[in-house]
Amino acid sequence: MTAESGMSAPRTVGEVRRRLAEIGNPWTPDPSLADDAPLPVYHRGGQHEHELPHSRLPEPVDPGSDLTELITAVPPSNVFLRARWAELGLLPAGQNGTGGDRS
Repeated sequence: MTAESGMSAPRTVGEVRRRLAEIGNPWTPDPSLADDAPLPVYHRGGQHEHELPHSRLPEPVDPGSDLTELITAVPPSNVFLRARWAELGLLPAGQNGTGGDRS
């Protein structure tokens, strides 16, 4: 399904089912979708820059700048990521517990 394999990307649910069967993969697409149905396209979330108010856009950063201060200004709420950041010295001692912006 890549240029290297010589196969084009599947366009329908039926094509996906056939290709999975060919390789013996037990996974199946949603059974409620017809074989001739086009593959669904799911949005990945987020916003384009042009959709945000100018006041919400961050200031540009020069290439090669140290981003440590910028990314650690609001530590993540994920406790595992916070612990890893503390291990790497990105957070001051004692800030590896829960926290972050939970609003």
